[in-house]
Amino acid sequence: MKKRLNQYTMAQFIDIACGDYSSIDAEPAEAKVIAESLIGQYNDTSDPTAARARLYEQKKTLRSKCKIALYSTLLNLVNIYKAYAEVRDILKTTDDADVAELDDEKIGERLELMIKQEVFQKERNEYERSKVKQDSEPTEEEIRCSFDRQTARLMAHFKFSINHDKISASVYANLVNMAIQQQRAQAANNRQIAGK
Repeated sequence: MKKRLNQYTMAQFIDIACGDYSSIDAEPAEAKVIAESLIGQYNDTSDPTAARARLYEQKKTLRSKCKIALYSTLLNLVNIYKAYAEVRDILKTTDDADVAELDDEKIGERLELMIKQEVFQKERNEYERSKVKQDSEPTEEEIRCSFDRQTARLMAHFKFSINHDKISASVYANLVNMAIQQQRAQAANNRQIAGK
């Protein structure tokens, strides 16, 4: 079973990006997972900066979930076992060391507030992501046109022909990355020259 980007031609990858998984030799549910992985591999290769931004968003969500779990556990320790000293010790090791200085009766209230704040933040982040995702769900035609425009830019930039049926999706993604890096370097050079 082919799971790596370099095992598909660009034509196959474009079909996969459009939702046609027929080139993936797997059951439909597994084919969808493989397709998502291939699209992730393409995005990571073609534009690592955008990939880092997506990773940062995932990290924020994970951090919120961890804080909610930690604060909920600490609140249970306070409410059930009255383990104020242990909770203070744990809080001193976190970014919330100021909470450790509160009186016993205030710690529980503050933990409840911190849980509510983290839940709100997590839900707001999820809402923003879902809103962006809904607003940016392109149609199959838009996806194909986008790849056509990108291919035309690459051919003009590198001055050679690109055949989607022959070039691997991995090589194509690397060409996109190279073009982006060269264009950024040229723009930086132009700014430097203009500044002199």
